[in-house]
Amino acid sequence: MPIQFALVGATGVGKTDLSLSLAEKCKAEIICVDSRQLYKDFCIGTAQPTKEDLKRVPHHLVHFLNPENSYSAGQFCKDVRQIVEANPEKNYILVGGTGLYLQSLILGLPLIPTIEEKIKSQIKESLQQDGLQSLYAKAQEVDPVAMERISENDAQRIRRVLEVYMQTGERLSSIRTERLGGFGFIKTFFLDRPRDALYARINHRVEQMIQDGWLEEVSLLQTKFSLTAPAWQSLGYKELLEVLNHKKTLSEIIDLIQKETRHFAKRQLTWFNHQIEAEKIDLSMGESNAEDIILGSQKNNQ
Repeated sequence: MPIQFALVGATGVGKTDLSLSLAEKCKAEIICVDSRQLYKDFCIGTAQPTKEDLKRVPHHLVHFLNPENSYSAGQFCKDVRQIVEANPEKNYILVGGTGLYLQSLILGLPLIPTIEEKIKSQIKESLQQDGLQSLYAKAQEVDPVAMERISENDAQRIRRVLEVYMQTGERLSSIRTERLGGFGFIKTFFLDRPRDALYARINHRVEQMIQDGWLEEVSLLQTKFSLTAPAWQSLGYKELLEVLNHKKTLSEIIDLIQKETRHFAKRQLTWFNHQIEAEKIDLSMGESNAEDIILGSQKNNQ
């Protein structure tokens, strides 16, 4: 299969450098498995590949989507299949931290009906008029089971619960029997580090993003896109608006973003430990050792 393997792990663990080196050695291209890096212009805070990274290795499903548009696991699966089928002679490595996307690619997805545009428009209008908290409360009423795993800030998934209910009168959580076909088994490596080391990397990365111009990026973005655009749900962006609006100091917001990112990483670790079959690799052993394990595993499977 053109997909050689997948590299997954928490934000900040070190996926980028390792994936670039492995892609070069495997003569492969990278397909990003990240629900935030796909948005145009939201570059620094989502840690999108740099121009130098893109010159080293071709990347797919990064920096291509209008920030005003939503994206789903289902669309991700369709896009990956299209990429692979269009170039079956190429090799690909999946790299990212959005576990649901990878799981959906492997297992397939529940068959969910097409949602009429008028329903999407109604929910979007309700979001703009009543706010996300109101939509969150409505979604809890119509489908409490589905909402058990959805946070109050996850606008896209909250809207999806309401869309399915308004379109069909059924709960999203009940649509489980039929599934769209997935890719089947994909060898997956779960990159990890000791928790204190990971958190230190996260703290440093947030500070580096600020030095790289993240605040200036946010300042420009607020002039280009509505604050209800899905891309604004990316971690740290709305928080930095509080600095620009003189509600909090930059130091306060850096501390907050670091804390929220650590919490996000903890949730990712929990998910990867329990929701997907993967070989865990401790990156504290060194990148070269991790490469040897992955390449050796690939050689044994050929």
